[in-house]
Amino acid sequence: MNDSLAARVSEALHRRWEPVYRSRLHYVVTWSTRRHKSALKERHARRLGEIIPRLCEERGFACIEVAAGQDHVHVLFGLRPSQSVATAVREIKSRAGLELLSDFPELRVWLGGNLVWDDRYSVETVSAARLERVRERLKSLHDRTEPLAQAS
Repeated sequence: MNDSLAARVSEALHRRWEPVYRSRLHYVVTWSTRRHKSALKERHARRLGEIIPRLCEERGFACIEVAAGQDHVHVLFGLRPSQSVATAVREIKSRAGLELLSDFPELRVWLGGNLVWDDRYSVETVSAARLERVRERLKSLHDRTEPLAQAS
């Protein structure tokens, strides 16, 4: 038996092993602001467009599109089969909410407390064939030129 080969195999096994996934499951997740208040302005939507893709990248989710309205957010993303959509949504909502509150303290007043998002959310699966159409629909639903919420 060749001992040098055994050492290389043993070394390779000690590194972190991750399966290679050839497929992704795609979802459109929608959640709303607390009590469906129209509190999100254009600057909040722009900031969410920066925060959510970064959070997805940190967690290994494939963020495809983020769109925000006056009182809700849509996120189109892909997950590996081993990842849970509930966990992904919980992590994105909580971290995005915390960052929004720290960047825009006026949201605490407008929404009446320290919570930005409602507890509920909706999830829709998206097939690979419909992915581009859903992406275009989200872009057209919340065009950046649309006037968002007025100051309270």
